[in-house]
Amino acid sequence: MARWMYGSITRGVIFSCVFMLLLTVGYLRLMNAVSGNPSHGCPKAASGVSAADLSGRYAGTGGMRVDLTYHRPGTAAAQDAQADFQVRNWRYRDYEHGDDSLGSFDGSGTWEYEPRSGIKGMQIRLDFDNGPEPGNPDPITFLTVGGDSAHPVLFDDVDPDVCPDIVMTKGN
Repeated sequence: MARWMYGSITRGVIFSCVFMLLLTVGYLRLMNAVSGNPSHGCPKAASGVSAADLSGRYAGTGGMRVDLTYHRPGTAAAQDAQADFQVRNWRYRDYEHGDDSLGSFDGSGTWEYEPRSGIKGMQIRLDFDNGPEPGNPDPITFLTVGGDSAHPVLFDDVDPDVCPDIVMTKGN
């Protein structure tokens, strides 16, 4: 085997380069696993973002958009509902991997900021007052909160072992 690997200078150099590349990639993957950070840039659930930090417009996959408004009690803008939202091009829960066959809809309602059930982190729950037509699948109603107070991210955390298909970032 050693004779084949180093039988000629060209083969030896190629083999050595490929070996070093594989060694480097393996080392980087190991360091990412040890640090707990995903090597592929998937968002992670966060607890350090407040409900007031979430207020704003988020844009995401396939033209999806959600505008979150938060009214603090005791301010001139306060209403019976503390938080409301409007969505555009919103997807149904059965949306998977970019499948647009179910279409989308526009809607509005109220939202609540709450801990995730049995899992670390926070989420928002969307309660639609108007939106999807009866007979359609249920819309996406839970979005996990990630990022930090300066750059919050909302995402549909269906499977923690797979990057989410729907990730929404806050605009300026």
